[in-house]
Amino acid sequence: MSESSGAGSGEVTGPGEVGTKFSEWRCTECGHGHPKNNPPCDRCGNMQFELVETDPDEFAPGSGASYLDILRENAALAVVAFLVVSVAALAVLANAGVFVLADPFGLGFRYGAVEAVQPDGDGTLTAGEFAGLVAEDHDVQGVSWSGRTLELRYATSADSGGALGAELGDIAVTYAEYVEQGGDAARLQITAVREDGRGARVVVERSLAQRFVDGELTREQYVSRALGGE
Repeated sequence: MSESSGAGSGEVTGPGEVGTKFSEWRCTECGHGHPKNNPPCDRCGNMQFELVETDPDEFAPGSGASYLDILRENAALAVVAFLVVSVAALAVLANAGVFVLADPFGLGFRYGAVEAVQPDGDGTLTAGEFAGLVAEDHDVQGVSWSGRTLELRYATSADSGGALGAELGDIAVTYAEYVEQGGDAARLQITAVREDGRGARVVVERSLAQRFVDGELTREQYVSRALGGE
């Protein structure tokens, strides 16, 4: 009795010798040989094998498709993989403050630190000008892009929940001003840090700030919802 993955006598049922011929399971994509019909291919990942009869010379070292040949055949996939890995590495460096990675895919994604600057009074606010406005009243420790999110971190000396809420509310209102004047961040993440390491974090969505700008919400309603209330 013979198995489908082994050699047989008088019938080619798997890798083995029949006369002067040999047979093996080969990947239909890259041609890599396998001892059994057990996908996927350990070279290219293809899920289809075929049993082929070959000459002994074909088993000589160097025969068959090389990894370089496979790379050439899948050049587009290799380029995409390289780009994804490269952008991911650059994003890590940008988040570490090494530089700013500005919109690598044309989708509004940016990564890296934002330098606080004073508004120039032209009727629009950039992320840097927004950071500058917040820094006028708060001890800003850093502002950075993470995708389409602006992340702001500041030191607080608030000694009560009410005082901390007032600070966070002021920053949320400044974010609404930024949205009104052309700022394009999809959301603002505010992290308040106390000397003892404790603090608070809130995320204000652009859609909520826009409702306040449009007059659908009062300041009190907007701040309450921005801080997680109703």
